Amino acid sequence: MTTIDQLDSPQLLIDLDVLDANLERMRSTFAGRPLAIRIHFKSLKCGGLARYLSGKGMTKFLCAKLNEAEVLADAGVSDIFIANQVIGPDKLRRLCELAKRAQVRVCVDDAGNVEEMGRAARAAGVTVGVLVEVDVGMARCGVEPGTPALELARHVQRQEGLRFVGLQGYDGHLQLMSDTAEQRRGCLEALEKLVGTRRLLEANGIPVEVVTGAGTGTSAIVGRYDGVTEIQPGSFLLMDCAYHAVRPEFACSLSVLCTVISRRPGHYVLDAGSKAISQDFGKPMIKGRPEEKVQRLAEEHAKVEDGGTGPKVGERREVVPAHCCATMNLHRQCIAHRGGRVEAFWSIEASGRYD
Repeated sequence: MTTIDQLDSPQLLIDLDVLDANLERMRSTFAGRPLAIRIHFKSLKCGGLARYLSGKGMTKFLCAKLNEAEVLADAGVSDIFIANQVIGPDKLRRLCELAKRAQVRVCVDDAGNVEEMGRAARAAGVTVGVLVEVDVGMARCGVEPGTPALELARHVQRQEGLRFVGLQGYDGHLQLMSDTAEQRRGCLEALEKLVGTRRLLEANGIPVEVVTGAGTGTSAIVGRYDGVTEIQPGSFLLMDCAYHAVRPEFACSLSVLCTVISRRPGHYVLDAGSKAISQDFGKPMIKGRPEEKVQRLAEEHAKVEDGGTGPKVGERREVVPAHCCATMNLHRQCIAHRGGRVEAFWSIEASGRYD
């Protein structure tokens, strides 16, 4: 049995015991509620991990990009939501091909895109599920709540080849908010816009099957709000030191195995830098060693201050990144282990892709 101590470095690791505990914690939080937990694949990007989670009963996934949806379908996932706009003839053709082998849903916020998608679906002989995206305060994509969403939903209903499914309202601007009272206030404002829009559509005779939103940071609030049918967290499975600071109940299963390659008075240097460890949400941390501080990352090096009492050349450290999603995107393979014993080598098929 191979152990992680026998692996070369740098190497991306996923601790399955920690991941399993995070999954159970999320599930138990909503036990007994009529709520679906749809796993966000943009954090994972790995077909092997999707299959592992499917084996544990997590069969609903969403993603940010069409290529991620294709990887999910290749992994045997049949319930896929692309929580984004799919624009242009090439991508719409791929979307319709995907709809031939999985139940596919997608977001819209533009009438012209709806018409183009309807034509593509009819030409391919498929039906694509559609959710109208509602801007609940993030000011990124989405139509305004209320009447604009109602009008776009009616437009979807008029297109053969499309099926109106419901509404999405993502509160990404609230995910990493450390002030819990302010986060709750923002969540409730966003939810009233989203669920209020649901009530408007239903009052106008439009059934709303799905109302979806939230992420790891707001799941505890959104998942208990009446009128929401599903949440879409992803980072809670892997976590990182930035997210862990605001949702400490979820532990970090993701780390980068590194080797000390140089030693100087007061600091040491690891064999991985910004090409292997994302720092876009802040500096990474040394797992289990809060006294050792990452000072800076170069492309292939991490300089760690330790006061001169840390490891020798050749010793190992695990680095917890500051952004799990971006770190997964930097690697082509991850190692799943349990108690330090390697269980699987998984390709990260959607890493480094933006299509």
